[in-house]
Amino acid sequence: MSTSNVVVPELEFTRLNPLVSLYTPPDAPASYSNNDPTTIIFFQWMGVGPKSRYLKSFYSHYHTLYPSARIIAVQSLIEFFIYTSNETRHNLVKPVVAAINSDPAPEKKILVHLVSNGGAVGFTDVCRLYKEETGNVLPVKAIILDSAPGESSLVTGFHGFATALPKGLLWYPGAALMAMWLGPWAVFRAIFGQQHMLDKARMYLNDWTVVDKNACRLYVYSAVDKLVLPGPIEEHAREAEAQGVNAQLLKESDMPHIQSMMRDTERYWKYVVELWSTRADI
Repeated sequence: MSTSNVVVPELEFTRLNPLVSLYTPPDAPASYSNNDPTTIIFFQWMGVGPKSRYLKSFYSHYHTLYPSARIIAVQSLIEFFIYTSNETRHNLVKPVVAAINSDPAPEKKILVHLVSNGGAVGFTDVCRLYKEETGNVLPVKAIILDSAPGESSLVTGFHGFATALPKGLLWYPGAALMAMWLGPWAVFRAIFGQQHMLDKARMYLNDWTVVDKNACRLYVYSAVDKLVLPGPIEEHAREAEAQGVNAQLLKESDMPHIQSMMRDTERYWKYVVELWSTRADI
């Protein structure tokens, strides 16, 4: 189905807490299709606001493709990468597990879409919490990994936080302060052997006691991305494939970080639809 020229009214989400929101289509039971996802969980990239037009376009396209699906939206806050504890993050995503369990469909079919490192951390947080609360791995049919997972490094960390700095002349003092903070923090981790949360998320994504091994995957990434380098993504996909995961790759040659959907909308959603059609339960 083409989604490029479809205009969809802004979806009305119910806020479950400051981090999690849920969209429930009014006619969900009547329009339910056996082949469509019943719940789409969208893990946002770090720092994006709920009013972002680009973010809303993801939801609109999903609603056009799968109008009977509920959408759970999960924010990724900048402070998660600075000072927030694991316990605090896990408490904030608890409504996600409750929303998953409230799916009224007779057979739950979950599609996960995570964007950048923020989305990867959010998804693995939810998977770990779900396992802790239920004793089971979160049953997922398909996962889109857009510009993820990356690896922690001083350079990519700087580029990541730099996107949140003010433009113009104020960027320079802000960048200097950020470098002064990131440098000592990197040294501290190296000395004390503390694993970065990005590296933990990367590990959990290929840990089948945490993430559903049967979920087919689509890795979307760019050769020129400075925030999440292509090499670590390709390596992660190969590791998953070697363990039996159905993993597809969509490599862009000239697109900035997380811009694939914006730059080539038709192709992006074509790959998403094809991924869903290749899931293991068909």
